[in-house]
Amino acid sequence: MKDSEFLRTKVPMTKAEVRAVSIDKLQLKGKANLLDVGAGTGSVSIQAAIEFPNLQVTSIEKNPDAIEIMTRNMTQFHTDNISLITANAPQGIPDERFDAIFVGGSGSNLKEIIEECLSRLKSGGTLVLNFILIENAMAAYQVLANQDVDELEMTQVDVSKWHALGKGHYFKHHNPSIILSATKG
Repeated sequence: MKDSEFLRTKVPMTKAEVRAVSIDKLQLKGKANLLDVGAGTGSVSIQAAIEFPNLQVTSIEKNPDAIEIMTRNMTQFHTDNISLITANAPQGIPDERFDAIFVGGSGSNLKEIIEECLSRLKSGGTLVLNFILIENAMAAYQVLANQDVDELEMTQVDVSKWHALGKGHYFKHHNPSIILSATKG
């Protein structure tokens, strides 16, 4: 899905190319449910819900501005298979088991969120986390390296988009994103 399809505010949004890789790493084909922690504008939840209409998506977000724009995006895209929970993570993560979990935002609770997500993830389920800060990605990697996970992988997605400048063109650089993925053992 194009970024331009989403309603936007100052709330951060996972960009199209990063969403595509993250959703691919979630391995959602045939899965029943997805948890999106730190859902922001809802771009990952909404794209997953549209691409996999039988998937039940549970999104958790604490920021009132993000909740407002995500609600508007859910209405715009008619995504009836998304439940939005207003809460802090990890405390507000529902007491359910999930086939896949995406973490797009963690605030200062990264270790606790990862541990809670792993406790809620079904065996063989996938966990995908996105970061722009190397330090946060490395902290998450260290937590996961000491857990019962397989296929622990870190990928950097670096996107530049074509733009006109005067009579010429250049590639305008976006922030690189780090995608950390693992499968629960």
